[in-house]
Amino acid sequence: MDNSLPLLAIDQRIIELEAQISASRLAKRWGLAWITLGNILLIGAVVAGNMLIDFSKPGNGRSTLNTIGTILTVLSILISVTFWIVARSSEREETVQLLQSQAERRSLEVITEPQTAASQPFQEYYRSIPDLRDEYRKSAERYRGRHNLFQLTVIIGSILTSVSTTAAAEQGIWSWIAVGLSALVSISAGVIAYFKFRERSLNLQQTADSIDQEMQAYSLRIRRYRNLAPEEASSTFAEELERIREEQRKKELQLEQPPEAVPQQRPQPL
Repeated sequence: MDNSLPLLAIDQRIIELEAQISASRLAKRWGLAWITLGNILLIGAVVAGNMLIDFSKPGNGRSTLNTIGTILTVLSILISVTFWIVARSSEREETVQLLQSQAERRSLEVITEPQTAASQPFQEYYRSIPDLRDEYRKSAERYRGRHNLFQLTVIIGSILTSVSTTAAAEQGIWSWIAVGLSALVSISAGVIAYFKFRERSLNLQQTADSIDQEMQAYSLRIRRYRNLAPEEASSTFAEELERIREEQRKKELQLEQPPEAVPQQRPQPL
């Protein structure tokens, strides 16, 4: 019985679910940013309007500004929280479907693979690979989220620092706000440069993608596994997975080194 077609259908479903999960996670991150930074900026705009606008002029009423600002803030909070809850629910449902599809795929692979005493240790090893891949992806997403948070802090903080510096000429308190925002921007930039969240996320995502590609190639018996005996294909797969993991460990150690410790290539004399 040829099970290649069911495997391909499950693989296609897994790829689609992973794309949907990535989109839901992106929407959830944007919703969280909207809940925090977006609403804070909206409240800050209302406060700045109360402090900077001259309400003594005809047609300018503080009550009108505060009423409109309050309505917009409440609507923004309700919509952003609802958006985040919907995105989180979609991510959870798609994650459950993905886990079910992966379990179905593994069970189908067990049926297609001949179970011998020699192959049982490898089957146990192979079943642990998806968990390893998912752990790399989760770590990559955590580092990506931290990088985006600090990067948004730098961008928005820089803009607010310029605004506060300009407003300091009118109100003395804005000079202290500008100092605080400037310190926050400097701290965030220093954290980004020291911990290298973006580089760590990129390395982990590349490792997870490499593991996923290797699993697909081994399951479909393509590329390096074409025309190989089952025992030889299993051995080649295990060696390739260990090579990928070793490269990831080397990348992590390289990121831990200070810039002056990284060896620089010197130009060779002609």
